[in-house]
This record gives sequence, C-alpha cells and structure tokens, in this order.
Amino acid sequence: MQGALLAVLDDLRAARPGAVTDALTVGDLQSDRGAVARELLGVEYNLARLRRLGFARSLQRVRRDGGDWSEAQDLVLAEQLADSYFRHRDKDPALFEDTLPCLETLRPDYRIGLLSNGSRLPEAIGLGGIFEVVVFAQDHRVAKPDRGIFEVVQQQMVLPPSACVLVGDHPLNDVVGAKRAGWHAIWIDRDGGGTYRPPPGCDEVPVAVITSLDELPQTLKGL
Repeated sequence: MQGALLAVLDDLRAARPGAVTDALTVGDLQSDRGAVARELLGVEYNLARLRRLGFARSLQRVRRDGGDWSEAQDLVLAEQLADSYFRHRDKDPALFEDTLPCLETLRPDYRIGLLSNGSRLPEAIGLGGIFEVVVFAQDHRVAKPDRGIFEVVQQQMVLPPSACVLVGDHPLNDVVGAKRAGWHAIWIDRDGGGTYRPPPGCDEVPVAVITSLDELPQTLKGL
C-alpha cells in the first residue's frame, strides 16, 4: 500500500505540478481516504470506490489552493490515480516470509478462512486454494469490528463462534471485534513490542500475543 501510494504521488505531481502537490504526503492521501470512509460509514463499503473518492478529496486540496482545474477534470484524474494505485498494489504479493509456511502447516489440522476489510483476492497474492471461505466486508455491507461480518463467516463455515479464532494485527477490528462476536482472538504484533493495549473504551484482550506466524501453530494447540 505504501509503495502504491508513493507511485500515486509521483503521478499526481506530474499531472498537477506545483508547490501544493510537492508538499502532499502519503499521510495526506490516507487522511483524505479515511475522512471519506467515515462520512460514508454504513453506506459505502466498496474499497475501490472509497479509494477513488479519497483521491478526489486530495485533488480538492490542490484546487482550493489555487489550481484552475475543474471538478470534472479532478474526477477523471482521480479515476486514473485509482487505476495506478491498484496496478502498483497488485503487482507485488507483499507476503511476509512466514505466511505460506504457517498456512501449509495448519492446513491438515484446521479449517482456514480469510476475513478482511480489504479487497485483495487470495489468487492475486499467491494464496489461491488456501482458504475454505473468503469473506470481504465490501461484499456484505458490514465491516470489522461489527459482529455481523463475523456471523457471515460462521454461517458460511457452519461453526459456532466458540470454535472460531481470528488472527490479526488490528486491536479494534481484529481483537475487539472478534471477542465481542464470541470468537477467540490472537494478536500478531509485527513490531515485536509484545504489549497489547486495548483501544480507548475497550477492555477486550487477546487470548495470546505472537510476533510471527511461526508461533501460531503451537499457540493454537494451547487454546
């Protein structure tokens, strides 16, 4: 994602040269996309459209600061920037080295599914054939941490919540969301700090903390 957004910044600066675009950062692009997502919470879950609207919001910054482009021109450019973003994002699988070995170790003994607020198909990142079910929030108009998206997985896999374990790195979406849905939650701390801090206003904690997926098979045995 970071690399794709850097490529978009290059495209944007080429299309709209000037001090304002030179000053834009990846953080600005993410902030604009986040603002759009919050405004459309509960209405729009299509991530590709949210990304396009986020780029359109970023282009409004340029127009407000002296650009003489029309809104229609900005919308066309936003579409082009979104195409560039997804093209760059999808050309590199960007898997952690421990991902495939862990999944292959788990497959004989566990049923494995993918639950994501994202939109990258497993086949696009070298994980085709791994998952029994693939559940994207945008296909069901409900997203983590809402328990409704966890219930979709339960229905598709015909499992009670107590039989489900979510492994994720997001304290709110993955840990709090899973625990409130009645699932077990394992927090993966890729930064290696090892100390889990619940989000403000939450007291849910994971059943285990790991720093690498290499630790997951043994951790699951202990549940």
